[in-house]
Amino acid sequence: MARGRPRKDARFVQDRAAGAAIGCVHVGSHLPGRPVSASVQGELWSSHPRAWAETAEGRIRPLYEHVLDRCPARPGLRLLDAGCGSGLFAELAARRGAEVVGLDAAAGLVEYARGRRTAARFTVGDIERLPFPDRAFDVVTAFNSVLYADDPRRALAEIARVTGPGGRAVVTVGAGPEQAASAAVINPLAARGDVPGPGGLDLADTAAVRAVLLDAGFASVAAEDVAFDVRFANADEAVAAQLPAGPVAAAVRRSGRAAVESALRAFFAPRTGPDGTVRMGLVFRLHLAGRGATAEETDGMP
Repeated sequence: MARGRPRKDARFVQDRAAGAAIGCVHVGSHLPGRPVSASVQGELWSSHPRAWAETAEGRIRPLYEHVLDRCPARPGLRLLDAGCGSGLFAELAARRGAEVVGLDAAAGLVEYARGRRTAARFTVGDIERLPFPDRAFDVVTAFNSVLYADDPRRALAEIARVTGPGGRAVVTVGAGPEQAASAAVINPLAARGDVPGPGGLDLADTAAVRAVLLDAGFASVAAEDVAFDVRFANADEAVAAQLPAGPVAAAVRRSGRAAVESALRAFFAPRTGPDGTVRMGLVFRLHLAGRGATAEETDGMP
């Protein structure tokens, strides 16, 4: 697992950055009058929640473990996972004693998360309209979820609003060339244009994200990358791990399952070893933001 400064060679493009399922691409269309994060994305990600939980999400556990090392969960810590998916990170944090709330726009994923044997609580909601009071949490995490918002600036502002004095937020986005390459395969099949959301924020621009987080009220923002490989026993397993993701579900609806599976197999072919195993390198950029130590400091921040 690589840590430290952001990689200068990362080929991340906003709304294209990820590896189909495991990297979390954003290919949902911006439809007039329909908030992408809550309506469109929620429906897409609810298509196959069990398959997502059991074939895909666990493969990015190294990212979750890294964040738990950087922001240790402990008894009494109030933690919000905004865009909690099937609840794996929430479960890991709750096991360490944190008081965890998981929120996701996908009702199917939330239902699956509620079936976990964990003390964490889960609710359906929109990352742009968090249903919590100001300063409600000590730590807020957003794993690859802000890029699904129709307005990323508003989502980041909401994350700042619910982070309490002395609290921290961790916002991650896909940042690797392998992820961008896989997204380039899926996006055309979903017939998605590159129309930015109304927030107009390029999540590939680390300096721009930092500026938005500081403007939202955080006192400090740092960035670092986490890199690791994911491996599949064979091409069938690799393809199956992509299909439950919302972006891939959109591609299947638009272009048909056969076309999507064919494109994915072509993508994985050069990443398949002599023994048939498939390897894909993932890179995630972490934005780690800290609040002021007191309410007065927090309110006085730019």
